Amino acid sequence: MATVTGVATLAMGATAAEATTSGTAYYVDCVGGNDAASGTAPNRAWKSLNRVNQVTYRPGDSISLRRGTTCTGVLQPKGSGTPGSPIKLGAYGSGARPKIVGTGGRATVLLRNVQGWQIRDLEITNPGPADGTPRVGIYVQLENYGIGRSYLIENVYVHDVPGCDCLDPTLENSGGILFEALGTTTPTGFDGIKVLCNQVSGVDNIGIGTLSLWSRRDLYPGGQNSFVPITNVRVAGNQLSNLGGDGILLMNTIDGLTEDNKVAGFGLRATQSHAAVLAYNSDRTIMQRNEITGGAAFPPSFSFSVDAATKDIVYQYNYSHDNNGPFVLYCAPTGTFSDGAIIRYNISENDKDVDLGGFIIPVIAAGCDNAVTNSKFYNNTVHAPNAANMVGTLPPFTSIAFTNNIFAGRAEGSTIQDPAGVYSHNLYHNIGPNTVSDNGAVVADPRFVNPPGPQPAGLRLRCDSPAIDTGTPIANNGGRDYFGNPVSATANPNIGAYEGPCVS
Repeated sequence: MATVTGVATLAMGATAAEATTSGTAYYVDCVGGNDAASGTAPNRAWKSLNRVNQVTYRPGDSISLRRGTTCTGVLQPKGSGTPGSPIKLGAYGSGARPKIVGTGGRATVLLRNVQGWQIRDLEITNPGPADGTPRVGIYVQLENYGIGRSYLIENVYVHDVPGCDCLDPTLENSGGILFEALGTTTPTGFDGIKVLCNQVSGVDNIGIGTLSLWSRRDLYPGGQNSFVPITNVRVAGNQLSNLGGDGILLMNTIDGLTEDNKVAGFGLRATQSHAAVLAYNSDRTIMQRNEITGGAAFPPSFSFSVDAATKDIVYQYNYSHDNNGPFVLYCAPTGTFSDGAIIRYNISENDKDVDLGGFIIPVIAAGCDNAVTNSKFYNNTVHAPNAANMVGTLPPFTSIAFTNNIFAGRAEGSTIQDPAGVYSHNLYHNIGPNTVSDNGAVVADPRFVNPPGPQPAGLRLRCDSPAIDTGTPIANNGGRDYFGNPVSATANPNIGAYEGPCVS
């Protein structure tokens, strides 16, 4: 699936929305520049990042690094722009992106207590020994600041940032691109974050993420300070690979959007479980049209997680395939509660279960310290030809409403062992033993077009499929299937993620 379709549109949209307020243009040439120069023209460029860090920039200013050059050190500029007149950090000239090589410290590009910044067209790395030291590529940090507004990171390549597997908002964290709200005295958060069309590879802990210490609320009584939401967040069109931990994590977001990203390889250097795409302590986050593959088996890594302190999050139109760990986990640890998750019109192809010495984690798993309430899982296609365990839940049993899903297991049978779920109008193929009661069950071969591949188109339905028109209508169903076909709110839909015309 081309999950990054429309990347050009994303970039054009961001550019078109910018205001064109004039400011001072500064230039940096780490090969041929001169720190004694004015820095205000390509032939008067500065040479070092230290010189860049000495200036307090104003709205409308820009800092451009010469393409084809490499700068070493930490870029920590001062000053803030505004939403209508941002400060721009980018490139000039021709050739490869300018490269900034960090020194293995806290971050390579550090924006601390500033707002109104746009970063484009750079290559960022922060090499160091794999010794568990927290490191970040691009780190936007607000501490006792209030609300920081308007940030854009676009077309940046962040790679080789070894760090710690230390996913805890109260700790120093590692990652590729991180936004974090800190402090204890002034309520602090972000409004307006766009992370578009970047490459992130070879980083630990979090590929792209938002974190906050301003987190305590009813769903998260174990949090800190008061709750300060992070608003107007969009993470789209990014390519992430070779990740030590999580792929994309949105914490404290309200109405956040994670879409059209590809995560290939996650949880690869982990001491704890991770997920490719997830929300944490967030409301109404939508995660859609993402492609997930290459998750690690141990510790178990999940494509998606209905995680701590979430409310009404939605996973839809995603393609998860060939992961060594499970498709989805429902988990609300001690000190958190979660409610209202919807997982719909996703395709899981060849995701695996995990056997931890007799402790089984199935492809769809539920079970942590607190039950997740009011969850719906409908019109998904789960084809797991290599998993012995399809669905399972552990105390304190999370009750999930499973409706109109295709569960297709391995030839010798895949189990569904779920004493709490409510099942209706699902199709079961190669499932056994199945301990659940389903008031509209279809037990048959779904008759996929081409189940071994190529996917996901191969998981559409043939004209003789028993899944056609045998589902049950669902209100507020999103209006379309995985492939973009309309879904009626009143007529009986197909079972599974495909609602289009049958394929002969």
